[in-house]
Amino acid sequence: MTTPPEDVDALFDAPAPPSPVIAPLIARGIPLLGARAADGRREQRVKVSWPARVQLSNGKVVELRVRDLSEGGVGLLTDVHIPPNTVLNFAMGVPGLHEATTITPVSGTIKTTYVVVQGRDLVCGGMWVTLPSDSRELLDMWIRRLRK
Repeated sequence: MTTPPEDVDALFDAPAPPSPVIAPLIARGIPLLGARAADGRREQRVKVSWPARVQLSNGKVVELRVRDLSEGGVGLLTDVHIPPNTVLNFAMGVPGLHEATTITPVSGTIKTTYVVVQGRDLVCGGMWVTLPSDSRELLDMWIRRLRK
């Protein structure tokens, strides 16, 4: 029996554990406690399709795609198993807000939270561990734009 993708996503709607990312969000006045997105998560996700890569602990670089984005992290599509509960170097190409052909590289570290099979793809979730403030501002602008 096959589980539909939306049911697989629902399996992982448990609140994420606190992360070092929360303090800056609170400082900027973003509500966290008790706030939930429509799907039950703490933060609303926005759909994107951006190129990305992670560096595994053995040094191997894996190409993947960012499928969704929130203040707390990213949802990723990959063909390669990404180990859960692992802190990895992460980079993605973020299109310009006003000029889609302009790409800004954004890099930091993520902690993988889960990996599941969804059809032919592996879907991986990652929470921000480190993200430079200028990159955070760019991603926040994209999130606000896509929520409209």
